[in-house]
Amino acid sequence: MDTYERRCRLLARAYPLRYRQTRGEELIGTLLDLAKPEQTRPTLRDSLDVVRGGIALRLRERPPLWHWALYRLFHKRLPYAYRWWARDDLLDSRYLARQCATLLLATSPLWAFIGLMPIELVYTVISWPLIRMLGFLPQRSLRLYQLRRHGFNLEAQGNSR
Repeated sequence: MDTYERRCRLLARAYPLRYRQTRGEELIGTLLDLAKPEQTRPTLRDSLDVVRGGIALRLRERPPLWHWALYRLFHKRLPYAYRWWARDDLLDSRYLARQCATLLLATSPLWAFIGLMPIELVYTVISWPLIRMLGFLPQRSLRLYQLRRHGFNLEAQGNSR
């Protein structure tokens, strides 16, 4: 793989993994066809077009804020149109970090009042998010459970992680 192709594959990471798996070679092939002989990197215009297209696709597939919040905080099932987004989210390596960060941000208004509360209440407020985060530690079983709830059975497909 030459330098130009490596840079094209790096640009293609702007697209979701599912898109890269199905149409990634077509995208890379188009970029390789646009290359002039001895060109070591895509032009700025081509690079911006690829990144813009990837970001636009990611934003189009993203669920609305209220669906996302219910999904992230309470593990509610997303509408059918966003199931593939949920699958990508659950299979991503940063799933646990996103879950913990969302939970901490959602409870952050409570942290502002810690100085005004009695110590017993402070322990309660602090322990609730920590207990919730510890519940996410068995990552594999939680992911498989969520994937099954959204209609995907990876064990039957042989793609389980």
